[in-house]
Amino acid sequence: MVIAATDSAVAASTALGLARAQGERRRVAVADLIGEAPAIESLLTGDDPHGISDSFLYGVSLNKIARPMAGADNVFLMPSGTEAVAHHAVYANERWRRLAAGFHQVGALLVVIANPTAPGFDELCAYVGALLPVGDTVFPTPPGIPLIAAPAAPAPEPPRAAPRPAAARAREAAGKDEPSRRRRAIAIIAVLGAVAVAAGAFWPQLLARLPEPVASLILGGQRGPDSTAIVVPPTPMDTAVRGDSAQRDSLLRDTTGAILSALDSVRPTGLPLTVENAADSASASRYAVYFATANTRAAAMPDARVRALDAVALSPVAEGDEQWFRVTVGAAATRAQADSLLTKLRTQKIVGSGSIVSVPYALRLARNVTPTDIPTQLAELADRGIMAYALLQPDGSAIVYTGAFESPTQATLLADSLRALRVAPVLVYRTGRAF
Repeated sequence: MVIAATDSAVAASTALGLARAQGERRRVAVADLIGEAPAIESLLTGDDPHGISDSFLYGVSLNKIARPMAGADNVFLMPSGTEAVAHHAVYANERWRRLAAGFHQVGALLVVIANPTAPGFDELCAYVGALLPVGDTVFPTPPGIPLIAAPAAPAPEPPRAAPRPAAARAREAAGKDEPSRRRRAIAIIAVLGAVAVAAGAFWPQLLARLPEPVASLILGGQRGPDSTAIVVPPTPMDTAVRGDSAQRDSLLRDTTGAILSALDSVRPTGLPLTVENAADSASASRYAVYFATANTRAAAMPDARVRALDAVALSPVAEGDEQWFRVTVGAAATRAQADSLLTKLRTQKIVGSGSIVSVPYALRLARNVTPTDIPTQLAELADRGIMAYALLQPDGSAIVYTGAFESPTQATLLADSLRALRVAPVLVYRTGRAF
């Protein structure tokens, strides 16, 4: 969650109170996006100056910058770092989306202390998925972002008669105790926020195993068994792929025995992809709900509950020199339709944060499919390790797609993987609606 206030001291104090409360039951990481917040700096251990800015701008490992908070075994602090953080490049960095999804997936809590006037604040809240506004000053909140324990405007006090001398002395004594009352009020807000988080979207839907470098930071201790049909390791905090991941993925098989190594090991050939139906760009079902990202196909594979949703796409995408596997849900022609789907998924506790992405492109595998033949076609593709979905067209037929991409270039990796499986993909604007 994002905790924000116009008074940075109030935001930091609330975040630390919430972290201590939640640290009694799970791992918590607190990120300082205010910039050298005194309350955070006073609790840091060690003398390493690196922080969020060094990680997001220069690639320093998050495992390196996250340090245990003094006096709290389960709470880690991520300081602001050696450069300013209150700007668009850090606040609106899409890496927050992956971090929030990874923390949620393993039942850990990410708390981001932010300045509501900083550029990119709205994008940050959308990536993290929830906002806790605190303090006495009300500020505009981003539309569509779930609010936790939003402050209410104080009610005006009724006129009072002139106090008797004894009452005046009592009120003077109460005024002297105002700082302690304010501290108690902040603590109450933190506890209420913790309860809301525990009961709401951020309570873990599953517990899974993390790679060791991340497990030592986020989970630690004893972990419970995974109750889902497929073990889904969480999204790692860092973008580095473990050295043994390629070997592990090359041996991975799905439940039908289809070898999936071709979908993990193929690299782009550089062959250009041409959009076949350029005229359909205006009617494309471009909007989807972002669900998760992981650095292996196995880790990104959603559980059976998610796979039962409409238009679930598992898309290998390259970000710089790194390969990721992104999961999106739904195919909507308008942003409003996608927002409605996101609200529904949050209400059903299928996603904890989630956000809307524009992914108008997909790879077409078949067209003019009758609705009765869709289950058979999708099952046959699944037997070959291909995660596909169908969208209903205006003429009553269906088109079968795989993947969902922001650009034609982004689709190259999956297209090459499909060719390795002797499947001929066609890059198109995806059209149609969910069944």
